[in-house]
Amino acid sequence: MIDLQTLAPPSVVEKLSFETILAQGKADFADRMRPHQPGIDDILKLESDPVVKVTESFSLRELLIRDRINNAARAHLLGFAKGADLDHLAAMFGVERMAGESDDRFRVRLQLRIAALGAQGTREYYEYKALTASPLVRAARATQSAPGKVLVMLWVTDAAQAQAVRSVVNAALNADDARMLGVVLTVAVAVPHVINITARISRTRSAPGDLPQLLRKRLAAAFADMGIMAGTVARSYITTLLHVDGVHAVEFPDNAAPAVTTTIDAGEYPALGVVQLIDAGVIA
Repeated sequence: MIDLQTLAPPSVVEKLSFETILAQGKADFADRMRPHQPGIDDILKLESDPVVKVTESFSLRELLIRDRINNAARAHLLGFAKGADLDHLAAMFGVERMAGESDDRFRVRLQLRIAALGAQGTREYYEYKALTASPLVRAARATQSAPGKVLVMLWVTDAAQAQAVRSVVNAALNADDARMLGVVLTVAVAVPHVINITARISRTRSAPGDLPQLLRKRLAAAFADMGIMAGTVARSYITTLLHVDGVHAVEFPDNAAPAVTTTIDAGEYPALGVVQLIDAGVIA
């Protein structure tokens, strides 16, 4: 499945600049007026001149119109569509938003649905069915453990309901209109792969007093947004999360917390473990 965030910016969306639009407006007006008003270039240099104010007003209106056109173009692109616009895109493929489902999760299901249109039995087909069966499935990963055997691992957001969710997904995948003939299908619940973090933080003089709390919240939010199953979490990514304004340097005294690269197997998902932030004092 394509990571939409890695795509180049769409050419249909124009990069806007008020100053550029204003300069073009003044140049056009000057070309039209110069035969009749030779001193028009000097007039346009006066910020208080009514002609300049009118040109600025029309430039702002043009900027707003172009921005509206940009937003309309984005609404038709899967990577940018939100809310009702995303609902309409999904309707073309027979996919409806689940109650309370976020745009990000809905977008993932839609991508899986599109990829699964080729034929039943694809990895995307099983994962789409699993995500659609219950809103408590945060992510799903289908693998072929052996010829004729499919294993679907579930990342369930509520551990207390994990087995109930597994039963719901199992029933959805084994329904008469869903299950592939001749395939042994197993649904299981993935387990957390805990990643502990011990970091020595050097502060700048402008660092906020609640820097440790801010860093803990940032780490928690990043792990809460992860949807990785069968992938890796790099230490360098953890470093970028900790390198915010007020942080001069980040060091990891424990080479295993985190490891340079943490491998997340098919039956696992990343979970934030013990976080120790050591204050190394003010450096700069």
